[in-house]
Amino acid sequence: MDLGKRIVKLRESKNWNQRELARRVNLNVSVMNRIESGERPARDHELVAIANALDVTTDQLLGREEKNKTVTDMAEFEEFLNDPKISKLYSEYKESSEERREALLAAWEYLKSLDKK
Repeated sequence: MDLGKRIVKLRESKNWNQRELARRVNLNVSVMNRIESGERPARDHELVAIANALDVTTDQLLGREEKNKTVTDMAEFEEFLNDPKISKLYSEYKESSEERREALLAAWEYLKSLDKK
């Protein structure tokens, strides 16, 4: 997948139109259109601005490093993070002592081992 297609895919995953992304990176819409269509290469500073706006690295944007998660996976992950039970568990884990964290992880491993039996 080329740069323009990756930009379009990421932009659409945020439900942004081309005008919105162009506004966020301070580019003329026609310039953004030419970058997305592959008619014009993005300059370094534009690439950085686009990556920042889309919340990815420039390597991801250039295809050097594929995103670990698809858009669907990211939506599922956001749903997971917004679960009140998960939020409570994470909050309490984060505030616990190292000893408690280790005990919690040991209990979790024990529970997982029961599933294997």
